[in-house]
Amino acid sequence: MGNLELAGVEVRSLLGLRSADFTYQVEGNNIKFSVIGYGHGVGMSQTGADALAKQEKNYEEIIKHFYTGVEIINM
Repeated sequence: MGNLELAGVEVRSLLGLRSADFTYQVEGNNIKFSVIGYGHGVGMSQTGADALAKQEKNYEEIIKHFYTGVEIINM
């Protein structure tokens, strides 16, 4: 960006994007970001899970937030 070289994760953090998997387009004086999904796209977001835990969600609520249709059973 400009004369800065930033990693995708840094841009994500600085701009509060939901994922580091994004594209951007310069439109005049604006930059338009298109974000694809959440995180790396293969599982649970560590920052999202941490935020849910800080809201006092338990492990089952957190897992079911990221993985719909799952059932947790004792084996």
